[in-house]
Amino acid sequence: MKRNLILIITFVSALLFHVSLAHAQNKGGEEVRAVKISYITDMMKLSPNQASQFWPVYNRYDDEMRSVRKGKHHLLSEKGKTAEEIIDERQKLDERELSIKSKYKDEFLKIVSATQLNQMYAAEARFKKYLLDRVKQ
Repeated sequence: MKRNLILIITFVSALLFHVSLAHAQNKGGEEVRAVKISYITDMMKLSPNQASQFWPVYNRYDDEMRSVRKGKHHLLSEKGKTAEEIIDERQKLDERELSIKSKYKDEFLKIVSATQLNQMYAAEARFKKYLLDRVKQ
């Protein structure tokens, strides 16, 4: 009986740990996204009107780019394919990334200036570097 109680307590503790960890990771992702939005908005010097139009478009762009990055990440652990097949898939994902950037460039330029768009790309790169530096610490 005592052994069963210990097993149940251990199981419940492990379950609660995993649930809280998943919640913390999700919350952390939301916090990172909020900081990214603030950082890019500041770097681009978006007006309130521009920001209200820009962010819905950027979110779609970011979702599509994230999907491509996940595909690239998946290729790193790909099994059962030849190296040449993986290279071909990687190239298709690179082409998809370029296609997304081309498509959204026109949409962004309806909202912001070319200078601001260049600042967005620079801000994304700087923010990524900032996150990588934080992870290394």
